[in-house]
Amino acid sequence: MTTMLTSLVCPFVLAGASVVSAQAKSHDALAFARAEAKAQNQRVLLLLTGDASPIQSELIAALGNYRLLGKLLKYEYQLAAQPETAPAARAALTRLHIEPPATPALVALTTDDQILGTLSPSQMLDDDRFAPDRVRSFLSSHVATPVDARDVLAQGIAAADKSKRHAFVYLSAPW
Repeated sequence: MTTMLTSLVCPFVLAGASVVSAQAKSHDALAFARAEAKAQNQRVLLLLTGDASPIQSELIAALGNYRLLGKLLKYEYQLAAQPETAPAARAALTRLHIEPPATPALVALTTDDQILGTLSPSQMLDDDRFAPDRVRSFLSSHVATPVDARDVLAQGIAAADKSKRHAFVYLSAPW
């Protein structure tokens, strides 16, 4: 049995690995996505996959397509993709108090694991066809609030002063 998704790759998604390798690679996917999202002022997007279905393959293709959903995914989210059968996925659902949804499912999370929203397969359809616009509106409605770079810089300088260290300014932050 194969699954369409193997690991955390943002914004693109890999296809075609076994469930066992997907489970091994996805073990820390949520923790990694949470840490990256916190550093980049982004949200975490948990993608739960199941058996290969037409809607799942269309969703994965749309997430990897820069014009459809990839641009929004790249700049606003850190993707944690996990097969629903993976122990890490089941543990995450239990910890987040979410009933196992029909797959594929999207769960938007804050970096503190607050659930912002879920999108089920039926909500991704429009007249029994996959509707990337519905996924885009879901993703757009849960983006992180922009931060003021001046505030972040002031906080960083204050923290460096307090600990008697230097501040390093990295000018290519996406936010």
